[in-house]
Amino acid sequence: MEPTTTINERGSLHIINGNAIPTNGSIPLEQAVLQLKFHNETVNELQPVNGFAKDHIQATTEPEDIHSHNENVHELQLVNGFAKDHIQATAESGDIYYKVEEPKIEIIPEPQPDTHSTHSQDKPTQRDVSENGLTNGHGTSTLVSKLEAIDGASNLTATTSSLTNTFTPLAPFVPASTRLRQIIAHSPNILVCPGVYDGLSARIADAVGFKGIYMTGAGTTASCLGAADLGIAQLHDMRTNANMIANLRPGGSGPPLIADMDTGYGGPLIIARAVQAYVLAGVAGFHIEDQIAEKRCGHLQGKEVVDIETYIQRIKACVLSRARLRSDIVIIARTDANQSRGYAECITRLKRARDEGADMGILEGFVSKEQARQAVQDMAPWPLCLNSVENGVSPLISVAEAEEMGFKVMIFSFAALAPAYVAIKETFERLLNHGVTGTPKEITPKTIFQVCGLDEEAEIDAATGGKAFSKGV
Repeated sequence: MEPTTTINERGSLHIINGNAIPTNGSIPLEQAVLQLKFHNETVNELQPVNGFAKDHIQATTEPEDIHSHNENVHELQLVNGFAKDHIQATAESGDIYYKVEEPKIEIIPEPQPDTHSTHSQDKPTQRDVSENGLTNGHGTSTLVSKLEAIDGASNLTATTSSLTNTFTPLAPFVPASTRLRQIIAHSPNILVCPGVYDGLSARIADAVGFKGIYMTGAGTTASCLGAADLGIAQLHDMRTNANMIANLRPGGSGPPLIADMDTGYGGPLIIARAVQAYVLAGVAGFHIEDQIAEKRCGHLQGKEVVDIETYIQRIKACVLSRARLRSDIVIIARTDANQSRGYAECITRLKRARDEGADMGILEGFVSKEQARQAVQDMAPWPLCLNSVENGVSPLISVAEAEEMGFKVMIFSFAALAPAYVAIKETFERLLNHGVTGTPKEITPKTIFQVCGLDEEAEIDAATGGKAFSKGV
């Protein structure tokens, strides 16, 4: 007897007998499960249950109407307050599925051992659905659990005219925020993020091989505004720079970017908009602090902080905005209270921030290595990030030491800014005094341009039939 095939659709993917299949041509069912996981933080809060998406969308008493709790649900068209376009209710009013009317697709399943022949066509039950996604009806997950991706999975484009075993599917798009979240949760090694402040420094960090990068507020203020880190840079300045850095690689596929958000640039309403701006820019994570609006670099003297309730209000605004955006951007709560109010107050603030939904903490301005180690222990298992500023107010802690202490992320705010200052100043002085810059012979204009994507641009031109680079570069 021919197996019954149920075809449901989500964007450019089909759910076929509980498996995610790209619309372009077929691959064996076991290969079609492209490390894809639906979960309520990254797919518009739609959770597959018994093969249907049910979470934040419910069917009304009229089977063909669907009431959406979120007007921004992906792929839904609101009609008179109901989502009706790509989703219809099944006969069971509590279930919702994605329906493909045409074209009809013939599925030729790969031969498999007939170990469950009496149950092979059973519809998955509630028990068959795990947190890792849909199951095959026998309790075994058919979705890979580690890579969670997903709105971007619809980038798999093609037609459904045929299903052949020759099609090699593209890897599903994984948002940078999801990748950062997974690194923090699962990597046995500390994530080292050099501080970058412009496109060139970010390109160099990527080329060298860093798995994460950090957009420093001090560097952004100095490079973009020519000003000191005194709270002068505002949301527009920071978001513009972050958007450029996060998208240097196509689709934001470069190293996840953690960005400075200073104090949030205003009250709860402005903070919520700042979070939205960072999410749309492709920022993977950000830290927000408890200094007063007239803030300054964390390694200067004279810092003042707001009261704890105002600080927690900032954290709540971030968490609420993230939830409304259906994002999993990583929220890092930073406290600068150590200088004026002491270590105990810092731990109290970080614990409150953690309880309100922040994902990670920064205690800025450790006065000793022992204090840094104690902070990790006091906040465990909640992860901490270490901000390393050489020649700042804190002792020098190496990457190896920080990892041994238990820090999960380490950012180096002045890793590019300070060396750039030294090199540029020395070069300009040489030019002024000797009339030459003294650039090393191996550093040609092409060298710099290649770091900035010259070869990739040439490939695009050639692939589209262009001849802009046919005579070389």
